[in-house]
Amino acid sequence: MKIVIIGDGKVGFAIAKQLSHEGYDITIIENKPQVLNLTMNVLDVVGIQGNGCNYDVLKEAQVDQADLVIAATSSDEINIISCLLAKKMGADHTIARIRNPEYVRGLRMLKEDLGLSMQINPEQTAAREIVRSLNFANSVKVSSFAKGRMELAEIKILENSPLIERAIHQVDNALKSQVQFVAIQRQEEVIIPDGSTILKKDDKVTLTATAKQLKKFLCETGIIEHRAIHEVMIIGGGKITFYLVPMLMELGIAVKVIEMRSERCEELVERFPQLTVIHGDGTDHELLLSECLEEMDAFIALTDNDEENVITSMFASSHGVPRVLPKVNRMALGFLLERLGLENTITPKNLTANQIVQYVRAMQNTLGSSVESLTKIVGDQVEVLEFRVRDNCRFIGRPLKDLQFKKGILVSYIIRKGKASIAVGSSQVAIGDTVIIISQLQGLREINDVLA
Repeated sequence: MKIVIIGDGKVGFAIAKQLSHEGYDITIIENKPQVLNLTMNVLDVVGIQGNGCNYDVLKEAQVDQADLVIAATSSDEINIISCLLAKKMGADHTIARIRNPEYVRGLRMLKEDLGLSMQINPEQTAAREIVRSLNFANSVKVSSFAKGRMELAEIKILENSPLIERAIHQVDNALKSQVQFVAIQRQEEVIIPDGSTILKKDDKVTLTATAKQLKKFLCETGIIEHRAIHEVMIIGGGKITFYLVPMLMELGIAVKVIEMRSERCEELVERFPQLTVIHGDGTDHELLLSECLEEMDAFIALTDNDEENVITSMFASSHGVPRVLPKVNRMALGFLLERLGLENTITPKNLTANQIVQYVRAMQNTLGSSVESLTKIVGDQVEVLEFRVRDNCRFIGRPLKDLQFKKGILVSYIIRKGKASIAVGSSQVAIGDTVIIISQLQGLREINDVLA
């Protein structure tokens, strides 16, 4: 599949990295030569220097032969024009990054006229992810998949955990849990567990379940506490905040925003009259305390500076705020966040890249693959795949216990008519089901590939 990406910023690079690792034919258009050269040195892609709105540049990139064109520059207008041109030139599908809240609603109406297959909005996606993540503790790394129906959570088995030295089947029986243990990282070893696997101190365990069942399990094991969220403090009044504030207000949550730019403060107050906006420096610890930081149920750091977000989040956590969520784009800070117990972070560029990859997967389905979505976990060593069962599946109606699967494969969940249930030995799949597979093997493309 030939894919052209216009714009080699944070989002464009994240998309290119994920898709090139998947083996797609990637061409990147970028007008800054030093940025383009850096990407070409680290990724197996073709680079073309130029403006994505320039017909000759698009012609050189062969967009007329492209299966998909993704416009991900920092300019909404350039993205719209690039997609319009690409579609007119013969590209099969186009995706535009649209960030301005004023454009979003109007573009939904014009989507067909503009030839847009999809519009992506990293900030809006990040806002939705924040609302979802507020349900979980700082130490729990959570992500959704299967069109939001299922959650993946990564927890660390600490010294005082009731899970230590217990077999997984004992945990399941004791809690009557609907949560499945899908992967364990034990030092350098990665284990796809079964019911007899014993949980050890310092294991990093990946769980999957519906949001409701996952939250219930984490509460019952003492990993998170039942606590309603009434007040939230946000540092930074950027685009994510513009999308996030109404989402939180709809849930009846009182929101306080601290923003340094006076004109941005005025825009926020005009847009959301019920919002409390403080004109000040969100990194000023005295200001945070004077604005009742210690009484907050959640603290969200959304400035453009990753280090500031981490430091202020550390300060909020040290003052007892139960939910702390920093925005972090630099993955190099991951080791520091893990040590500080701030695993639950927001990375807009990765959320967007995952959206795009899922769309590409759906496109590939029409070309013969049955993978609906793919999520990588445990440092990209394990894949969580969502397969749609079609009539070519070789084990329809057969109990899973009668099948022989490849080593490193776990059939996790079967979703039937929107209802998810853990796969057990007696489970059978039917046409139209969605099956969640956990795999240590890379490159599965068909549901039948799981069979030995």
